[in-house]
Amino acid sequence: MKAPVRVLILLFALTSVAWGVHAAVKPMSGDAHPAPPVDDARRGQLAELDAKIKQLRQEFRAELDPLQAQVKAVRDKYEPQIKSLEDQRKTLAEESKLPKIQQLDREEDADLAALAEREKTEVEKVKTRFADERKEIQQRYDEQRKEAHLGGK
Repeated sequence: MKAPVRVLILLFALTSVAWGVHAAVKPMSGDAHPAPPVDDARRGQLAELDAKIKQLRQEFRAELDPLQAQVKAVRDKYEPQIKSLEDQRKTLAEESKLPKIQQLDREEDADLAALAEREKTEVEKVKTRFADERKEIQQRYDEQRKEAHLGGK
């Protein structure tokens, strides 16, 4: 039993590291600032760097994808067994409780589920608000950059 757990832990660690690396090298999203105009010499350097970045990302994905497949296979193998045992344990533990305690547990679960749903709604509102503010800030600075370019010519 120890060997599969060690493999699972190792795969989890490798996946965590891989995701960390992926986050560090992933392409910039649409939130990035537009690139300033550059001279011809720098354009060549930028194109060369873009090609190297693309190649490294492809190599990274080529190495990461098989690891993710291994992690998924291990997860698919063990999670159903673990879930089944956890369900059996929960059922056995619940049957040993007093009916009043069982009722309180059900009420607590319902209240916590309602709270989680409210939390989810509130978090989405906050995310939307910050995304709107982020967009406004980016637009303001984009306008200032355009003015600086026009003033610099």
